[in-house]
Amino acid sequence: MKNNDIKNLNRRKILMVVAGGTGGHIYPSLSLINKMSNYNFVIITDQRGGEYYENFFEKKSLNFKIFVHKVSSPSNKNIIQKIISLLQISISLIKSLLIILFKKPDVVIGFGGYPTIAPLIASKICSIPSIIHEQNAIIGRGNSLLSKISNILALSFVDTKKVENVKNIVFTGNPVRKEFEKIGHVNYIKSISNKPFTILIYGGSLGASYFSKQLTSIICQLPEKIRKEIKIIQQVRVEELKTVKNKYKNHKIEAEISTFFQNIFDKFEIAHLIITRSGGSTIAEILASCKPAIFVPLPNSLDNHQYENAKFFVTNDCGWIFDQINNSKSDFERLIKDIFQNKQKLSTASQKIRNLSQKLSNLRKNKTPSDYLSDLISEIANNPKKRVNYLC
Repeated sequence: MKNNDIKNLNRRKILMVVAGGTGGHIYPSLSLINKMSNYNFVIITDQRGGEYYENFFEKKSLNFKIFVHKVSSPSNKNIIQKIISLLQISISLIKSLLIILFKKPDVVIGFGGYPTIAPLIASKICSIPSIIHEQNAIIGRGNSLLSKISNILALSFVDTKKVENVKNIVFTGNPVRKEFEKIGHVNYIKSISNKPFTILIYGGSLGASYFSKQLTSIICQLPEKIRKEIKIIQQVRVEELKTVKNKYKNHKIEAEISTFFQNIFDKFEIAHLIITRSGGSTIAEILASCKPAIFVPLPNSLDNHQYENAKFFVTNDCGWIFDQINNSKSDFERLIKDIFQNKQKLSTASQKIRNLSQKLSNLRKNKTPSDYLSDLISEIANNPKKRVNYLC
């Protein structure tokens, strides 16, 4: 089914889902939608997000309508760009009000990104119950603003920063695809003896130039004994694909290189170690799959939120952080050598992630983030004036 107009509105509740076009915003929303097949869906996103949702709904027997709004960051220092952004948000607000008027959603949920601002404001104007979901350990600026007008702020981290003044907070966790949850049920200790020793390297939906250049060089400089026993699965940007492939080939390292892995969870399943950025969705996928990871936070992430995300694992002694600004290449090389030569550290980290995941699950009454959030939405949709029991 492709971008169908919603049918049978009198028989099903309608959920409006709003998200910016990056994977970190989109994937949690897709995981949630998968759990709510008894709903009809109104989607508001940007152009890139529209492509994600189109591909997703093509394979589903769901009633939906996608609306694409062009919105850019109002934080731009260029005064002309700032004015353009404010005009775009104003246009998005008018469109959102019309969408709500004609589609009549029962609940609105926003997953962050600038396209969420106007629709959540419109839901407030129209007295439609709303939830804003925060994926990171420090609340984003847009979500911080929207948390003041939404009914509920749903958190992925129990100790999210800068939410002290928000009253209606619920810890839900960050929804992930069920495939990651299935990986988490596999005994990591049994798989660690499998050869070759497989390292998955990826840097978000667009890849990371630092990984392609510096990290690839570090791996190629490892001792020959280690290079013979490892396999690298790495996501790279299009312009760096050939160079990375040649580097590994010249150093006789088995490698699978691609610009994008359609089913990244398949790579998770066979990986012994993951080296990655630390965006909200990535953190949730590591947590669900119980895979040991070295996190390399994006240095210029807003409010340094990626570093705060990664700290969650380090504080709980179940992961490693490498700071690409303050740590040296030799530091990274020593870390990889140490992990390779002491693989028990990986099985220990995996077990600690499992224990941590179970503690968080207990806070959700042993429900997955997707289940918990979908139940919360249904409770609000069926009883919009009922007070929710806030947790956190």
